[in-house]
Amino acid sequence: MIRSHMSPCQVAAAARKDVGQLLRHVEEKHAELARSCPKVGNDRLERRSGHFTTRKGLQWVYVITATDGRITIYPLLWYATTTGICALQVDAEGPASFFQQHVMDRYIKRYLREGDLRNALREFHLKNYDKVYLRDTYKGDRDSYAAVIDDGYVVGEYQQKAAVLYFRTFYDQRTGHRRFGHLRTALGWRQALNKTRFEHAGRRQTPHEAWGRGYVRMAVEWSLAA
Repeated sequence: MIRSHMSPCQVAAAARKDVGQLLRHVEEKHAELARSCPKVGNDRLERRSGHFTTRKGLQWVYVITATDGRITIYPLLWYATTTGICALQVDAEGPASFFQQHVMDRYIKRYLREGDLRNALREFHLKNYDKVYLRDTYKGDRDSYAAVIDDGYVVGEYQQKAAVLYFRTFYDQRTGHRRFGHLRTALGWRQALNKTRFEHAGRRQTPHEAWGRGYVRMAVEWSLAA
């Protein structure tokens, strides 16, 4: 169980211990996706999303994609605190992406539908799971990063010691255009970046071009396991 007093680093550690159950659930629930996955060399994208609560009570939203012979699961843990909703994405490599209360509050107010919080969280993850991370000078922090997402931009700093990317604010496309609009074309890099294989360098040394890649499975191996 996640407690309000836990730091993002502690939440990330708990999430990584728990994520295996989520991955097994997704692999079983979406076994047919391994059979229909576009073959290697085919860039057509199939996508699913859903939510799941593990035996330990951790609440997850996930996106699963199938393309080019690969299936990728992107897990997002969410939890309530005394000051609002937080969320944290974990991946096989690289730092965790933590979205503090202010980020989630600004986003949820834009996308909450008929009081359905889980739907708003699923919508958030669908529009942000595949990010492009870029160094920035936001508020003069030398470890600042801006991530370009479909709905706009999230901004924060990389806390290397904790292996956490701490996102402090969200800008939609309209409000973020003047400050971050020049980064928008970076979304066109996503497909190429997702195909690039980087040498394993440890969670804290993973280059920012390789952050946020989720958990990758080859469709052939998944299909045989199913």
